Amino acid sequence: MRAAALGALLATAACGVDKMPPIVMLRRGAAAPVKRVAILPAECGTAVCKGIDAIVAADLAFRGYDVVELDRLAAIERARTEVQVSVQDTSGPTMTNGSTRTVTVTGAMLSDVDVWTLRAELAAMGVDGLVRVRTAELEGWPERVEAMVRVTRTADASLVWSTLCELEVSVLDLADENAERAVRCALAGGAR
Repeated sequence: MRAAALGALLATAACGVDKMPPIVMLRRGAAAPVKRVAILPAECGTAVCKGIDAIVAADLAFRGYDVVELDRLAAIERARTEVQVSVQDTSGPTMTNGSTRTVTVTGAMLSDVDVWTLRAELAAMGVDGLVRVRTAELEGWPERVEAMVRVTRTADASLVWSTLCELEVSVLDLADENAERAVRCALAGGAR
């Protein structure tokens, strides 16, 4: 009975503990405006990363930045060839049909392009800033997640602004939700 009461008391106390407030760090570079930015795609390539890239693009567009789609650059770099072969077999009592499709993409990917080529392509598109977004889950107790949004000038890679936000999260929260919350926190802290 006493152990059950003590367990209930501890469970109640644990539910009442608040999470720590977010830790936001902001760093600003030299004061020179950046108007057109390109968001470098997150490295994981999953739907979560694409969603985070979209959140950053929408937030920066709302704040007055002109966000350039890097898909336009990929069209310059890569060539796509599609071959579709159809086969019809009439040698037996029944006719069978089949087809195969082969897609070949050749050329450098954005990550393969050297910095000078990338800068030249971005300058041709009028881009004067690059945006990088990174998220990470931190090990330990309490569980935490952090996100960094960094804007640099295209011409010389100098810092425009960078924010890092670290949040305490619940073990019950989904990793996707945690990453999104951390990115929104970082954007709220620095994209002003």
